[in-house]
Amino acid sequence: MSAVHSPESDRTSRSQAARTALLWQLDKVFPANPRAFLDPDGQTQRSMHRANGAAGRYLAELGSSDVDVLDFGCGWGGETLWLANHARSVVGVDIEAAAIDQANRARAESAVTNCRFVQARSGVLPFDDRSFDAVFSTDTFEHVMDLDAAFKELFRVLRPGGVVLSRFGPLFFSPQGYHLYWACQVPYAHLLCGLDAVLALRNARCDTPRGAATWQSLGLNARRFRDYKGSAAAAGFTLERFERIPVRRLRWLASIHGIGDLVTFGIDCRLRRPH
Repeated sequence: MSAVHSPESDRTSRSQAARTALLWQLDKVFPANPRAFLDPDGQTQRSMHRANGAAGRYLAELGSSDVDVLDFGCGWGGETLWLANHARSVVGVDIEAAAIDQANRARAESAVTNCRFVQARSGVLPFDDRSFDAVFSTDTFEHVMDLDAAFKELFRVLRPGGVVLSRFGPLFFSPQGYHLYWACQVPYAHLLCGLDAVLALRNARCDTPRGAATWQSLGLNARRFRDYKGSAAAAGFTLERFERIPVRRLRWLASIHGIGDLVTFGIDCRLRRPH
């Protein structure tokens, strides 16, 4: 029996094909570098090499190394391992089992003894109340689906007076908010051409193809600046700093209601659990 195609499904297919073709054309103008794709070991090394500019910034702002730190969204563990050499103790937590496995392999190969890695399979952090002096987090919150629950958990595990220091991005509505820089560099490709077109380009440049029905299933929460700020405040934090990181220094444009999210690369924040 032959398949029956409706006019609507045919139009949808043609529209999708057109968007995919458009993305391939734009890709010629904004070429990506598929060779920038890193294996797990490469990811760990990359994050370790960048840690001085990220975790180092947090420690400098904290003003003390005599602290117990939670690295929220530790990924492959490079930044956490760097922190272990500069803080009293550090725990890296991540939702991905593969990331934790890689982080533990890297720790076993190092001389670090004041660091451990823990997988959090749900939104509940496996730590006692008031366990940490500080929470550091780099490029993680844009992947957190339940922001309200996440900020409440961070509030719970912090000691009174403790702080969350974080810089994260790119946010979803920014130029590279689809987080596939190694496969595509077309600005706003996800907003212009859609999920299927971006995935098709990604899969053409990777040995492990992926399918997805939503951006959330790819780990992107598609939330806006106001969502992050609202969830942090609702958890009980004092927002000592909650600022947009603008695209290409377009701070004046990022502050305009309605279009600001399009030119907001990320967020720089300092949150305190009140005494």
